[in-house]
Amino acid sequence: MEHKEFVSILSNIRIGTAVSTVAYCKEVHEKQLVSILEDIINNANAIREVVLLGDIFEFWAYPPSELPPTMKDIIADNPNILGENGMFCKMLSALNGRVIYLAGDHDINVTQSDLNHIISAEGYTLKYHAGAYIPTYDTRIKFIHGHEYTLINAPCFASKIAPLPIGYFVTRAIAYKVKSTMDKSPNNTSFNLKECGVCGLNEFLTMIPHFLMNHINDMDVIRAYIDVIADATGIPKNLKIRINKSISVSLNELENIYVNYYNNKEYIPSIVNINNLDCSTDTVIMGHTPMSSLICKNKKINYIHTGFIYQSDSNLMQEHIIYGIYNLSNRFISLMGARGDLPVSIQPYVNITPNRYMNHSNMSHVYKSSNKKDNNTFKSMDENEPSIENSIKANQAYINNLQQSKSIKSKDKSKAITSKLVLSENQVKPEKKLVFGWSVFDNTLEFWMIMQLGVLSKAKELDIDVIINNQKSSTEEMIKGSIDLINKGVDALLIAPYNPGAIPLITEQTKNNNIPVVVIDVGTYDAEIAAFIVSDNFGGGVLAGEYALKLIKKYSITSMNVAIIKTQIVATYALLRGHGFKNVMQGYGYHVVAEETANSRESEAYEVMKSILTSYANDLAVVFCENGTMAIGAAQAINEAGKKGIIMLIGFDATPAVMEEIKKGRIQGTIKQQPFRMGALGVEVANSILTGIPILFDDWTKKIILMEVFLVNENGETMGNII
Repeated sequence: MEHKEFVSILSNIRIGTAVSTVAYCKEVHEKQLVSILEDIINNANAIREVVLLGDIFEFWAYPPSELPPTMKDIIADNPNILGENGMFCKMLSALNGRVIYLAGDHDINVTQSDLNHIISAEGYTLKYHAGAYIPTYDTRIKFIHGHEYTLINAPCFASKIAPLPIGYFVTRAIAYKVKSTMDKSPNNTSFNLKECGVCGLNEFLTMIPHFLMNHINDMDVIRAYIDVIADATGIPKNLKIRINKSISVSLNELENIYVNYYNNKEYIPSIVNINNLDCSTDTVIMGHTPMSSLICKNKKINYIHTGFIYQSDSNLMQEHIIYGIYNLSNRFISLMGARGDLPVSIQPYVNITPNRYMNHSNMSHVYKSSNKKDNNTFKSMDENEPSIENSIKANQAYINNLQQSKSIKSKDKSKAITSKLVLSENQVKPEKKLVFGWSVFDNTLEFWMIMQLGVLSKAKELDIDVIINNQKSSTEEMIKGSIDLINKGVDALLIAPYNPGAIPLITEQTKNNNIPVVVIDVGTYDAEIAAFIVSDNFGGGVLAGEYALKLIKKYSITSMNVAIIKTQIVATYALLRGHGFKNVMQGYGYHVVAEETANSRESEAYEVMKSILTSYANDLAVVFCENGTMAIGAAQAINEAGKKGIIMLIGFDATPAVMEEIKKGRIQGTIKQQPFRMGALGVEVANSILTGIPILFDDWTKKIILMEVFLVNENGETMGNII
């Protein structure tokens, strides 16, 4: 990849539906946003990636009686920005999908599934990232929306409406007052009501310092806060506020919902622990969180705001919408603005306090080319992860010794893997030593063997015993062995299923025993599980498609045909890999001439590949295999046909056997998952559930935790997930 010097950052647009209480007004703001996105598109060749830093969408600012919109509703109301021919899709196309999305507070419930509704012609979608984002190309910088540092808007995980915080109801109450005022002046909208703008409810905002000072130590802190909301907005405390189709909540009910988060002081550290949270970086770039909310700001860290918050009166027409441009080489932020007057122009935004990384000179030429050589390779494995080659023998030895040992003493105090967990000082220590059941797809296959190493390593570190069931690629062994683990009284069941269709049968057995089930990879068949840890499969398929196009160009391949060798039909999440690959290739005019299933087996993939070669040996550009085992089988068939290096082969997995094939030139690249981390994270998640540590999901409805994937190129180098 040519060197790309800049990162563009955009936040706090809060695009919602055409409801008068939403501050984003299409008639006023769309032309400003279009000008910003056009600026990004025109400079795409210089931009490493775009970071959408939260509150891009508005799901909060709706009157209590109205049901908040879905993503489809917001897209339908904003086709010029979010539609299939809209500016977001054009941006995705221009940047080849190099757009990262972090949720803020007003779009806290957004998932990757929601973002997949915005898809470019080439199959690119916004790439969801949970929590703070530290990019691989500059690990000294952290991107985060910033609501996590505040008292009222930090996510609340232990309630029936998780992760909505109490601040959600502040916004809904403000919408109540805005609507009440507008009912008296029907021609007004929220942005031109000076006394009631979304951020200008002065009588409420001025109460916040008084509230914090006088009530933060009260046992009735929630009740006091509810009174503040009601007094400031006039909303009746018994009025039902619609959350979704099945849940409505009044202010009176908040006391029971949030009692553990306020009265037990679990929320308070989210304001003052910023020193610890940011110690790994020297620069934090946030969306809109007022600096005054950072009560314990670390002076060694630069805090930069790129967020924009709408003005509360008609002077908005003369104001800027802000976005940031981060220069990777010089490490400074330029804050740019799109003016609301006509014609819309991009220019320096000067009404800010500069810091040592901000530079306001030559702002009209912020995007400049660079001759610096790009180094995009990095190590994605945890530094404490053991060598896979040296660990396979240890794996079998561990299994043999496990039955003879009832206790595994933890001596390894090394740093735990990074996980998507929110730690709590109120963690409950288990009364007895925990025992986990681990039911694995087939621990004779490299991918699952590596995952098992992650399970056993993390269990050893946490002093947890593990009982293993090897499913041996058999539905019968999966069901029988898992139920046997349940009957042995394990405290939690971790399962990497051979057949996800059997998960509901297994979870039915765990309900009576209150045993949490954590599924790792493959699928859940919509069973009621505690958590589902899975790779970003669709994104990995897109990554494979992007890489295929580069190989085709590099080797001057003229064929317009590609083939996909698929996993078993029940592996619904693994099948997303092929969908992502297919979307990219078809978007560039390539024909998928074969989509054959090889059931994740090397021998079947060998036969399937031979069959495909019978028809397309001399007219095939690329073959994509949805897992690494099948890629090895396909490689053998391609090699025997004398087409090695002529037909490009891309896999999905970076096991030692696959890496050896890449070294031999028989596989030209693969998408690297993180099986070791997935296994280790499964143990952490199960332990957290049992000990009271909240968990941050990428998709709350399906309890999904997404794992990042990476590209391994033809030289065996692990690359970032952006090409």
